Amino acid sequence: MKTHFGLPADRLGPSALAVGSFDGLHLGHRSVLEHLLASARSHDLRVAWVTFDPHPRCVLDPANCPAQITTLEERLRLVRQLGVQEAIVLEFTRALAALTADEFMERLLAATDLRCLVVGYDFALGRARTGDVEWLKAHGRDHGYGVEVVEPVRFGEREVHSSEVRRLLTLGEVEKANRLLGREFAMSGLVEPGDRIGRDIGWPTVNLAVPPTKLVPGRGIYGGWADTPVGIHQAAISVGYRPTFHKAELRVEAHLLDFAGDLYQQRLELRFVARLRDEIQYPDAASLGAQIARDVEDTRRILARSQPHADR
Repeated sequence: MKTHFGLPADRLGPSALAVGSFDGLHLGHRSVLEHLLASARSHDLRVAWVTFDPHPRCVLDPANCPAQITTLEERLRLVRQLGVQEAIVLEFTRALAALTADEFMERLLAATDLRCLVVGYDFALGRARTGDVEWLKAHGRDHGYGVEVVEPVRFGEREVHSSEVRRLLTLGEVEKANRLLGREFAMSGLVEPGDRIGRDIGWPTVNLAVPPTKLVPGRGIYGGWADTPVGIHQAAISVGYRPTFHKAELRVEAHLLDFAGDLYQQRLELRFVARLRDEIQYPDAASLGAQIARDVEDTRRILARSQPHADR
């Protein structure tokens, strides 16, 4: 996959295209992209994808800027795996937001030989979201491209939206969120030095440096997988403030089962499979250590039903 930061300087050849923030790459987004891939194959077109960074709401309504379910790096990796050939990352600014739908499409058509635009049923672009599905269909008829509309994906009686995934993760309900994502929620970053509390009580952990815009699940203990440069390991994951030791900094750390080694300054991905329990303050380190032993066994039990696949 070729990644363009800004519209391509060299115009892309005949292309099928999808546009949007795609935060989370959840089942609804995947449905759009799968439709995009199928349309591109049937018409022998390049598969192109436009995403915005940062999230538009962070620019237009910064007080309500949503934490990212997937960072830009994570989104790019996921769409590469799906088969996207051309990824176009547009910096979302107030100037971009001020473009009319016609102005935005004029720029897009100058950069791509657009033949097919695939959108969700509620998609709209341009200032005040005037470029809705009906507008795009009319614009496409005048400018030589078709518009294909993908219906919403439902889980139970509710449509799948990023806002619901974000709500579930914030509550720590990772199993429900994973069903909407169609995969395990993941966090990735460098392993940073910790204060060695885990090692001192017999349960060494790796501490994940979390990107500042990344959504962090609700405080608690989770069972999941750690994808490391030296293999995939089961992991008992802690998200919280370590109240037993009266710490005030939020940490994401994990004890890797059956692992001995040094991962400092190496890249790690943690994938959350299930919530084990709430974060609890224990009377002493020994009591906490005994609970961690139970957490490790719960992790083994839960992950016996899970597959240690990598999303790379």
